[in-house]
Amino acid sequence: MKNAQLMSLGDMTVYSPGVLVQHVEKIADPETACPVELIEFRLDPFAVSTPHSHPSHEIWRITSGHGRVITDDGELVVTAGDLVFLQPDRTHHLENCGSDVLSALSISWKEAR
Repeated sequence: MKNAQLMSLGDMTVYSPGVLVQHVEKIADPETACPVELIEFRLDPFAVSTPHSHPSHEIWRITSGHGRVITDDGELVVTAGDLVFLQPDRTHHLENCGSDVLSALSISWKEAR
């Protein structure tokens, strides 16, 4: 069955103190390319991710906890269930404002030219 395939996650790695990420490693069929990058990440209570930017569009689905998305033009309060769209090439980071783990799924892609 090639129209639906299982994907696997790699090992959980430390991105910065209190921030763990897990990338999608592969699709079952090695000839199938995934057009997006998928990452699951979590921030320990009161942890802050490292500010960064990249040339990809990104959507975060906040799956647990609450915090703030901080960008060059302000901040956005987020909680479990929220979807956040991030523009490419803009500095951003996430801050966990609570005593529970903040976790999210990130989907990013580069716009086709």
